[in-house]
Amino acid sequence: MKSSLTAVGAYAVAVGGTTFIVGPDKAWAVEYDALDPDLAETLLRMTRGIYPHEFLGDVHYAVVVKDLDKEASGFADKSRLDLLREGAAKLDEAAGGSFIDASDAAQLAALEELSSTPFFQAVRGKAVVSLYNQPEVWKAFGYEGPSFPHGGYIKHGFDDLSWLPDPPAEASPPAFD
Repeated sequence: MKSSLTAVGAYAVAVGGTTFIVGPDKAWAVEYDALDPDLAETLLRMTRGIYPHEFLGDVHYAVVVKDLDKEASGFADKSRLDLLREGAAKLDEAAGGSFIDASDAAQLAALEELSSTPFFQAVRGKAVVSLYNQPEVWKAFGYEGPSFPHGGYIKHGFDDLSWLPDPPAEASPPAFD
């Protein structure tokens, strides 16, 4: 969680009763069904704070918030939406006012304070899957995607890790065809 939280340039708005997170250059927008603008923007900043990658755009974090929105709007009893609303209110309180407007240090402290709560764990659990399951995010990390369509790792990508040192020959048996 130790990275710049101010990299967020996207913002949330409501138009005709519908919430959107809009990219800083208005080149993209993500629509939400259950989340209001403050909650959507709080969750965007929260997910960026939990999994900070300065080289990833807000659009990738907005997809995480969209998945949280789908989950919250899918429960008939709205228990997930209540959890998100109550958790965001606790984030605001822990940040000393508005989590959205708080300094990086205050946001980080608020996240750390709430890190063991069901709210934080629910958002973290959804974010780790939703963020890192995006093919565009894979590319940003240098992951080429699944190898199955290419014949598996033994035939594609098994030994193309240029950032690791070569292991000693005795560490692995020879590859077979």
